[in-house]
Parts: sequence; structure tokens; C-alpha cells
Amino acid sequence: MVISRHITGKIRSARYAVEAVLIPFYLFLPWLRWEGHPWIRLDIPARKFYLLGNIFTPQEGYFLHLFLIGMGLSLFFFTTLIGRVWCGWACPQTVFTDLFDWIGRTVLGSKYGKKDAPTFGKAIVHFLWISVSLVGALAWISYFADPYEMINDIRTSSFWLSPPVWVYFTGFFTATLYADMAFVREQFCKYACPYARFQTVMMDADSVNVTYDFKRGEPRRKAGVQEGDCTACNLCLVVCPTGIDIREGVNVGCIACGKCADACAKTMGKEGKKTLIGYFSENQAKRPGASIRWIRPRSVVYGTLLACVLIAAFVLLYGRAPMYANVLPDRIIQPMEVPGGAVRNFYNGNLLNLTFEKRTWNVSVSESTLRSPVRILMGGTEVPSIQVEGNGSENFRIILETHPEAEDLLIHTHKISLELQDVLNPKNRMKKTVPFLIPQTGR
Repeated sequence: MVISRHITGKIRSARYAVEAVLIPFYLFLPWLRWEGHPWIRLDIPARKFYLLGNIFTPQEGYFLHLFLIGMGLSLFFFTTLIGRVWCGWACPQTVFTDLFDWIGRTVLGSKYGKKDAPTFGKAIVHFLWISVSLVGALAWISYFADPYEMINDIRTSSFWLSPPVWVYFTGFFTATLYADMAFVREQFCKYACPYARFQTVMMDADSVNVTYDFKRGEPRRKAGVQEGDCTACNLCLVVCPTGIDIREGVNVGCIACGKCADACAKTMGKEGKKTLIGYFSENQAKRPGASIRWIRPRSVVYGTLLACVLIAAFVLLYGRAPMYANVLPDRIIQPMEVPGGAVRNFYNGNLLNLTFEKRTWNVSVSESTLRSPVRILMGGTEVPSIQVEGNGSENFRIILETHPEAEDLLIHTHKISLELQDVLNPKNRMKKTVPFLIPQTGR
């Protein structure tokens, strides 16, 4: 683990401001409610995902696919434009590292990270790190379990006699976060993060990233002789959390945190010169005064693909009906002919209400390959409707009946489309196509 020297500056202050927003957002988002329901939660046992008042089911997995594709394309697009800005400004690994470093420096001061730090002080630091890890793990588990129920579990005596499942996951993630922050840190970014492996492929000479102005800086000061602006103070090296030298060019270990830029700005400021390290492109370092080419082939391709995914997601969300229905032929009762010449088919269905309100859906026949009219029988009555409680499901039974005409009898299997329409919001509708069989026995 590398504990870099602390540095202050404009970039460091800006990153603190961003982290001051991200950390509370991460901690308190699971506690927020939308009309009494969670803003966001992945309820794995119930197989439901809550997001801003909407409920999604595994059957809507295409939204997850679009989300993952969109995240990947966003990674490509923004890396092409502004390099590893995610790593240095918003990645949880970086944000938590800064938080843990702040705790260590607050307790130990200048002794933080040094071998001669007092034992009692180090014990306090590790105790606080474990406490923060516990809070971070509880916050993470709150995205999967109700935090209010977790608090209630802790208050009751049953928590100690028969701990809920979330307790074991909390213990695991607490240990994982503490081990990561206490012993690994940015070495994960340097040696294990997959993004670091291929970020150099997505970047080019016009990508804005933390860059060293080698044209001004080289050759560095040596033996009191200075030809370039670089004084060889190596402050950029000692403040780097991954221990790399930005002056060697684009490096897989650079997380674009900007600490080296603040360090260089401080050194160059003493000599009345502009910093040699900052957020600019390689082409700008080669040709001072050159502008950044934001529009170029790879940025256009990534941007177009990302726009297509976002448009597809928006269209699907806009036309989404907050319901899931499944209708299948009854496997036990076969199609039959009843007295009077009518033919009946039997179906079992399930309707899931993806809203938090009690809803009623009317059922009708929208399309049919039968020439004869089809009648719907539900629950022993002729009222074709289904009522479901909010965020609930209802099993139902449908009987379709028709008096087939002569042309209908020539075909054994017909298709009927059932339409389920929300009474409160007629725009919410769904079609389910089922087979309708004509019994052939005795014909």
C-alpha cells in the first residue's frame, strides 16, 4: 500500500467538494421514500427492482441489458474525451481512499503513514476505519434490504438469537472494505482494475487527461543546471497515490486524480511559472496553443451508439405498461365441446401489478383467426376483469367459448389475442396471444 504525501490545491479542493456530495448521496439514498416506497432497492428474494416509484421485474431484463450497454458505451465515450475522470473523481475506490486518508491524517497528523507513528494513535485509526467500513457495508446492504427493517431487527431481541441474513453479508462487506482500504488502496487500480488495462486503448492524442508538458519541462534540472522548466523536485512523484511518475507519459497506474498537478502548480508558482502538469491533451503538450478536437471518428462512433441506446431505453420506458401478465393453456382440462355446440378452451394466468395502487384490468379479445365471435368467461361470470392489489399479483382463470362456424372446424388450432387494459389509465395495455384448439374427436 502506498500512502502518498498530502497536497492541497485547486484540484484537491474541487475533488473534496465532489466527494462531499457523493458520500452522503451513497449513504442516504436507500433511506429515501417515494410515497412511502423506496426510491431504489434491488429486492432479490421478491425478484423486484424499485426505482423512483417504478417496479421492474426479471421479465423486463432488457432494461438491465440496455443499462449495462449504456454504461459501457459511456465509459468508452467519456474516456475518449476526458480520460480517466471517473477513476479520479467518482470511483468508490478513490472516494473511500480519500475518506480513510482524511481520518488517518486527522488522528495522526504528520505521523500518518510513517513507521514511528504512535501505537495508540494507529489503534484509534484502525478502529475508526473498521467503524467506517461497517457504516459503508450497512449502506451497501441497504440497497438490497429495507434499512428501516434492519434498524428494527437490531432493536429486537430476536436479532441476537437468530440474526437475519443481512447480518452475515454486512460482516463480509465490512471485512472486505476494511482490508481493501487498510492494505490495498490504489494498488487495486494499478494491478487489478480491468478498466486500467484497456483505458489506454480508448484514449488518443486528443483525449484530455492528466498530462505532463514535456516540451516545456524537459530536460529537467540536473546538478544545478536547468534547461527545461522542470526543477526535478519529484513532488509529483511523492504525492501520487499509485507511486507512478507522470513525467514518463501515459501510465496504466494513473487514475487522473490531479494530485501531481496541484504539486507542480505549487512548485512552479514559486518560480512564477505555469504548471507543467494539468488536464490537457498530448497534442496540446506537443503544440502549445493547439485546440482540442472533441469531434473525431471514435468520439462520434461512441457518441452515436450511446445516443441510440438512450433513445431505445426512453422509448421502451415511455411505452412501458406497469404490469406483467402470463396466460397459458390449462394442462389438465383439455379443450371440449359443451352442449349446444359451443367449444371451450381453458387457461390459467397470472397478473402482476407493478404499481403501488390497487388496479383493475379489463380483458377483451382484440384479434382472432376464428370467424365466429369469442366470449370470455372469468370466475364463473361473464365480467372480463381482474383486480390486483398494489405491488401484488393475482392468479386467474379464463375460459374462451365460441360456436365455431363450418370454416373454423377445418382448422384445428386458431390464435386469439387477449388484451388487458388498465381501467384507470387506458394507455396501459398488454396483449397475450394464446392458442385456441378445436376438438376433432367425432368430427
